[in-house]
Amino acid sequence: MYTNISDDTALVRNVLENLGKTWDDRVAVRKERLDLDQYYNPAIPDFPSSLVPFWDDEDFSSLSAQTKLRFLAVAWVAYNEKAIYLEEAVVQPACGIFFRGELPGIGAARTKQVVAQIQVDEQFHILMCLDVCHVARKRHHIEDYRMPEPLLGVRLKEIIADAADEEEARIAQVAYASVAEMSINAYLNEVATDQTIQPLNRVNTDMHRQDEAAHGIGFSEIVGSVYRQMNDKQRQTFRKLIGQALTDFTTPDLTYWASILDYLGIPNRDAIIERHETSTRGLVLKRNYTTIRRLFDELEITDDIDFEFH
Repeated sequence: MYTNISDDTALVRNVLENLGKTWDDRVAVRKERLDLDQYYNPAIPDFPSSLVPFWDDEDFSSLSAQTKLRFLAVAWVAYNEKAIYLEEAVVQPACGIFFRGELPGIGAARTKQVVAQIQVDEQFHILMCLDVCHVARKRHHIEDYRMPEPLLGVRLKEIIADAADEEEARIAQVAYASVAEMSINAYLNEVATDQTIQPLNRVNTDMHRQDEAAHGIGFSEIVGSVYRQMNDKQRQTFRKLIGQALTDFTTPDLTYWASILDYLGIPNRDAIIERHETSTRGLVLKRNYTTIRRLFDELEITDDIDFEFH
């Protein structure tokens, strides 16, 4: 089930060979751990204010500087909580499906090696996020904040629960993981390159981002191989579900922003959220689609995906 190999892999490039061989030299888990007690300036925010969708709202902008810094600290925790969720609840289950050979196209030894390497990386990313969250929670006394489950995760659970059979459920998991891995760098880049936030937070996110850049390429190759070995029914299901995944990943999710406002008892928080919902209704979040569009073009399915790229 785990170590048996076959010749069912159908790749178009030799990317996995290079990823597998260079893993020891490039991934965060093989590098020196960050010093979590390094210099910390309490006047520097933990999270970019530019990523708070209602930062300039009339009620929010009138808050004190100290309240805003505390808000950004909780936002940093929520950002990492979501990253952990994507790794643990979306990507890791899909890697398990690959590793156990529950879908075709993943039987080659090198392919299984890269899947296992991705699993190790993702577990280490969870540890990285966990560590920096603990630092922020202790420094800002926000140990009891709880982030609600992301709406895209709720949607994935509904799809799996309603799936016609186990095969459709597996394809759903892979479709959502594919979008996560092939577009997460857009989610990480803005924090990894922001010079206004705590250096520890920026460096930690950049280490995560560098690993994910390789994962996007590797996932593209692996998912492409799986798709090429699918039958017509499986392919149709994959195209439908990855279109849904793209929609869910690019639909604004205000649940955790609302949870932060509630947690901190921000005045007029309902009005802040209501105004933002009104101003962003129908908005599609921008992500980096380069890798996923290249895969769709290679598979000649771009026009078959029910999603409008922006």
